Amino acid sequence: MAMSETVLEGPVVQYGEYLAVSGLAERTAKNYVADLKHFASWLDRRGRGALLRTTEEDIRAYCLDLVTAKAHPPATVNRRLQGVRKFFKYAVQAGLVDQDPSPGIKLLPLARTEGARGLDGSEVERLLEAVRHRPSRLVKRDYAIIQLMLQTGIRVGELTRLRLADVELGDGNGSLSVPGEGTSECRELPLSSSVRRAIDVYLAERAGSTSDHLFLSVKGEPLSVRSVQRLVSTYAEAAGLENVSTYTLRQTCGQQLLRETGDLLLVARVMGHKRLETAIKYILPGQEDLAEVAERSSLNVY
Repeated sequence: MAMSETVLEGPVVQYGEYLAVSGLAERTAKNYVADLKHFASWLDRRGRGALLRTTEEDIRAYCLDLVTAKAHPPATVNRRLQGVRKFFKYAVQAGLVDQDPSPGIKLLPLARTEGARGLDGSEVERLLEAVRHRPSRLVKRDYAIIQLMLQTGIRVGELTRLRLADVELGDGNGSLSVPGEGTSECRELPLSSSVRRAIDVYLAERAGSTSDHLFLSVKGEPLSVRSVQRLVSTYAEAAGLENVSTYTLRQTCGQQLLRETGDLLLVARVMGHKRLETAIKYILPGQEDLAEVAERSSLNVY
């Protein structure tokens, strides 16, 4: 749908006139106006209201749409966001708006960090096979741990704090209550049948323990973060996988969920991210994956 003519009037025209006499190179000024028109057009198509009534939520939704639906790379998203920021800085100075809605929106990282690596399907199977075939009296516990991390994206610190009461296996479904830190609320996560089976098998093995912690060491004490990190590294090495950590398992869950749903809000909730920017930074898949999400997804993330 073409952008209505009214969108191009008023503040956009004023902004263009301001930039024309601001000392910027002509091409740079035109690019800023083009970016503002792009944002104004997006607001118009989504029915979000006039440009001068833009909220922080509008800008977040716009950036998120650029990432998930349009599959734009971070550099392009950042350029668009900078254009919006520049306009609202001008709008405040010119008295067009009382408050700038953009400062709370952070730029996306331009490069993916090594920590953003996730495992593909064949690598996941190799890792699970390594656990199943490694001679260890704790193999049932370890298998439950790795399945849980792969399928819920739980943080390693959260995993070691889990209590028996936090797990509900049920007959046809199950859930996990992940305790929050400080004032953070618990988040409820569904458990797949494979995770429920793995935990059930492990619990049957540790039935004699009186501890209320879910995962225990060989001495019957609550498992430490370092112990979980070590066991994941050990199994990854046995599977012939390099640079795999507990964080990799978390990333695998987040990236797979994004590929399946295209819903970054859902991913952020499951992973326990308070800000969408965090979810984008640590879960953002490669551009080929994003293109697939955009092609398959019909979800409106806002």
